[in-house]
Amino acid sequence: MLRWLLGCLLLAGAVAAQADQAAPESVIDFQLRWHHQFQFAGYYAALEKGFYREEGLEVRIHAGSPGRQPVKEVLAGRAQYAEGNSEILHQRLLGQPLVALAAIFQHSPSVLIARRDSGIASAHDLIGKRVMLMDGNADADFLTMLLNEGISPSQVNILPSSYDFNDLLSGKVDAFNSYLTNEPFYLRQQQVDFTVIDPRSYRVDFYSDVLFTSEAEVRDNPARVQAFRRATLKGWRYAMEHPAEIIDLLLAKYGVSKSREHLEFEAAAMRSLILPDLIEIGHMNPGRWQHMADAFIKAGLVKSQAALAGFVYDPRPPAAPAWVVPVLLGALLAVGAVLSVAGYFIRVNRRLLSVDAQLREANERLVANLAEISALHKQLQEQAVHDPLTGLYNRRYLDEVLERELARAVREGYPVSVAMIDLDHFKAVNDTYGHKAGDRVLQALGRLLHEQAREGDVPCRFGGEEFVLVLPRMAGDNARRRAEQWREAFAAQATRHGEIEIHCTMSVGLATYPGDATSAEGLLAGADRALYRAKAGGRNRVEAA
Repeated sequence: MLRWLLGCLLLAGAVAAQADQAAPESVIDFQLRWHHQFQFAGYYAALEKGFYREEGLEVRIHAGSPGRQPVKEVLAGRAQYAEGNSEILHQRLLGQPLVALAAIFQHSPSVLIARRDSGIASAHDLIGKRVMLMDGNADADFLTMLLNEGISPSQVNILPSSYDFNDLLSGKVDAFNSYLTNEPFYLRQQQVDFTVIDPRSYRVDFYSDVLFTSEAEVRDNPARVQAFRRATLKGWRYAMEHPAEIIDLLLAKYGVSKSREHLEFEAAAMRSLILPDLIEIGHMNPGRWQHMADAFIKAGLVKSQAALAGFVYDPRPPAAPAWVVPVLLGALLAVGAVLSVAGYFIRVNRRLLSVDAQLREANERLVANLAEISALHKQLQEQAVHDPLTGLYNRRYLDEVLERELARAVREGYPVSVAMIDLDHFKAVNDTYGHKAGDRVLQALGRLLHEQAREGDVPCRFGGEEFVLVLPRMAGDNARRRAEQWREAFAAQATRHGEIEIHCTMSVGLATYPGDATSAEGLLAGADRALYRAKAGGRNRVEAA
């Protein structure tokens, strides 16, 4: 009897699904956020490998431009689906009927880039500077970054983006809203030193490149929404596993102006943002959307989160129509009247035994999944605080640990030294031997600092070719002796890159609490000034504040 009921429910669901798919639009229009490039690889893969066609969908992909933006195209009905960034949530909270289907990038590639010779090295250096933002005053991630640092947006000269990166190179603006997957390639190609200001370093971590649609599409074509989402995610998995094939496709069919080397750079940079080996592509955590909504309110872009409900798409199949339950219950009572009591209990008993076995199997899967989730959580925690190239701690972790160490030093009365290290003539290494060779040198210095660190020391990659070590319970004289040992050891060793041996030196600046400074910011500034004197004094030397 229960088996019959289940069959009826499945039949009803199939009928409903067929009814939904019976009258799809002849062509689905999909709107990209920008020009054709590897950033949208999954959609090309879904189209060209036939994943959309397998779902019964005919799809046209449209490139974006300043005058053709995803939210406007979907709201106007010119596209049924599109990809966008945080502006999707912003418009939803303003009352627009948009629904997020899948987050492709778990971390946003959107950063501010400044020329190194501008003197901009942190969010605080943006005060009084000309900063171009892609969406003017609606760039919530950057506005939240400023507010987190106690900076009013009115203190920064925010300009709407010209979409012309030459405005940064020519000095027309001081910082430009860019993608980690794109503009750094241009700068390195032109040998322009630059600084990246990443909102993630200031506790702002948004989703990016989000597949979305309208409430009307979800309501009127639920099966099509599921099919489009399913085929798209299949395309993204394929693209991440076959980047070279997608690059060939972009160059041959889509007329992409970027070089193969640029597209390869873009593909490699995207992996650390999509995290396809750690997180299921498209995963969305409602808590992170809530955090983003909080940021919009904090930035003064919206007044309420009331419209957030229903914004995150639930991929589970919709419930059966309301008429199904009473009709099937009536049928069940009619059939039950003609069944014998003995036969009924035999079938129920068999069903219970089957359910018991299924529960045991489900419990075993749950235990295994929890173990996988725990391992994944640990991996993500490691990624959040470590530099991927050297394995040392990153700038974000340094900011946290230095504040904690100083607070403990104040309570317990011991010194804390900070050593800031910079590789000498590192640009010449990159120019002469290439960036891969430069990476080898950075890794070699990272290994030396890790091996020389005491238990409790905190070695970090500060950014580029700069490193910082926090040395708790170490006075200035001892810190200087330690720094001289590192300097001599690194100068004596050679870094191998293929058949080449690369010799490089480093300069070190030191500052110590409480003699030189009493705050984290003061210690870093003091160490930086000392490092500058070491560079000015001929390099390959140690100077103290």
